Amino acid sequence: MKGMQNKFRYYLLPILSGILIGTSYIPFPPWALAFCIVPLWIFWRQERSYKKIFFAGWLTQFILNAIGFHWIAHTTVEFGRMPWPAGFAVLLLFCTLAHLYYPIAGLLWKFLCKKLQLSDTAGIFLLPLVFILCERLYPFIFYWHFGYPWLWARLPGSQVAEWVGFFGLNLITLYINALLALFWIHRSKGQWLQKFSLSALGLFMGVNLLGLFLSFDLKAPDKSLKVLLVQGNIGNLEKIQAQKGVGFINHIVDTYIQLTRQGLKENPGVALVIWPETAFPEVIRANSGGRQLRKLKNLASQFEVDILAGSYQQLQPGGAIYNGMALLQKNEIKESYQKTMLLAFGEYLPFAKQYPKLKDLLPMVSDFGRGKGPTVLTSRELKIGAQICYEGLFDDFSTDLQTKGAQVFVNLTNDSWFGHPFEPYQHMYMTLARAIENRRPLIRVTNTGISTVILHDGQVLEQSPRNEEWYKVYDVPFHSVPPSTFYAKISKKWPLILLILIGLIVGGDRIARTGKHRLGQNTRPPR
Repeated sequence: MKGMQNKFRYYLLPILSGILIGTSYIPFPPWALAFCIVPLWIFWRQERSYKKIFFAGWLTQFILNAIGFHWIAHTTVEFGRMPWPAGFAVLLLFCTLAHLYYPIAGLLWKFLCKKLQLSDTAGIFLLPLVFILCERLYPFIFYWHFGYPWLWARLPGSQVAEWVGFFGLNLITLYINALLALFWIHRSKGQWLQKFSLSALGLFMGVNLLGLFLSFDLKAPDKSLKVLLVQGNIGNLEKIQAQKGVGFINHIVDTYIQLTRQGLKENPGVALVIWPETAFPEVIRANSGGRQLRKLKNLASQFEVDILAGSYQQLQPGGAIYNGMALLQKNEIKESYQKTMLLAFGEYLPFAKQYPKLKDLLPMVSDFGRGKGPTVLTSRELKIGAQICYEGLFDDFSTDLQTKGAQVFVNLTNDSWFGHPFEPYQHMYMTLARAIENRRPLIRVTNTGISTVILHDGQVLEQSPRNEEWYKVYDVPFHSVPPSTFYAKISKKWPLILLILIGLIVGGDRIARTGKHRLGQNTRPPR
C-alpha cells in the first residue's frame, strides 16, 4: 500500500496535468488552458529517466482521454452494436493508445536537450515545438487540440486563425504554458518572475487584441442565401434497419418531407434545403431511382428549390456503396459527392483489403467506398464546399475546398451515436472552426443536433435543440468572390514550419552561449 502511495505522489504532477487538460476542453470552460500542461513539463524537466518520462506522458494522456473522450464507450455500444463490456474495453484501448504523442514528445525533447546541451530557457522554448510536431505527425482517428477552446470560449483571439489556423492557436496556447513554466521554474528570482508572468499575459492579450483588429477589418459579404435546415431526429434503430433495407425507410423519408414542407410553407423564398448525413435512406443507384427518390424529386419540383441531402449512393451496378450527398434540382440529381475521409472501424475496416477474413470476424463494421477528394457542388450560382461529418475536422480538407472556389461550406453530420453532452459540442466547434480559417460561412446540419450556421466572421447563429425534430430558415451572407486566406497557403506546411522554428531556437541558443563564452574570455582578468 505504501508503495502505491509513494508512486502516486511521485507521479502527482502528470496526474494533475491529465485532470487539468481533461477538464479544460470542450464542453468544460477552458479554466486551466493557460497552465494545464505545465505540471507535466515540470516533471519532464526534473526527471532523468527516459522510462519515467515516457510513463508520465502516457499517464497524462490516459487521464485526459478518460475524462474528455469517455463517450467512445457509448459509441462502441451504439454504432458497433457491441455489449457494454466490449465498449469499456474499446475505451480502455483508446485511452491507452490514442495520444501517445505525449510520451513520444517527452522522450524526443529530453534527448534533444541532452544531445544539444541546450540551456534551461532554450529547452523550455523548444518544448512546445517538439510537442506540436509530434502531435501533427501522429496518426489520429480524429484531431483535437488546445486551439479549439478559443472558439468555444468566444475569445477574440480566435480570429487570428485566418492567418495561423486553430493549429497555430494551439501552438500559441502551448507557448503561454511554456512562459508560465519558466515563471514557476524561476519563481525565486524576482526579476525573472516578473518577466515571464508578464510575457504570458502579454502574449494572451496581444493575440486577442490582434483578433479584435482583424474582426473590425473584415470585408462585408455582397450576397445572401435563404437556406432551410431540417433536423429529423431519427433514432439509431430506425437508421440501422433502414441501412439494411429491413424497414423504416418510408417513415424516415416522410418525416423529412413533412418537416421540409412545413418550413417551406412558412418561409417563402428559400433557395436551398439541406438534410443531414444519410437522411435519405434509400440507395441512389446509377441511372435509376426508386419510389423514395421520386418523392424527393416531386418535393423539389413543387416548391422550386434545390435539395442537398445526405444519402447512400452506388455509382456503378454492383459497385461499392458510398456515404455521400446528392444535389437535386427540379427533377434530376444535378451533382453528387462521395465521402473521402472515412472513419476507421465506423465506415471501413482497416487492413480488410489485405486480410479479407477480418470482415468475417467483424461483420458489423460498414464497408463504404472512398470518394475522389474535396469537391465543390453548384446550386444555381452558389459554390458549395461539401463536407460529410468527420471531414470537417481536417483543416487542409477545407482549405482545398477554398482553393477549388467554394463560397460556402456545408457539413452534413449524424451525431446520434455519441451520447450527451460531450461529443456533439466537441464535434460542432471543431467543425465550425473551418469558417474562420477560410473566411467562409459554414452550414452544419445534423440528424439529432446540433445544427447551426457560423458566419465568415465567427458569429455562431441560433443552435438547434438536441434530440428533437426541428427546422429553421437562415439568411446566410457570403462573398461572391471570397477572399483567399493566408492559412490556406500554409495549412499543409506545418511540419516544415515547425522544423524551421526548432532550428532557429537551437541555433539561437548556440549563438548566445558562444557569445557569452567569448565575452567571458575577453573580460578575463590578466594573470
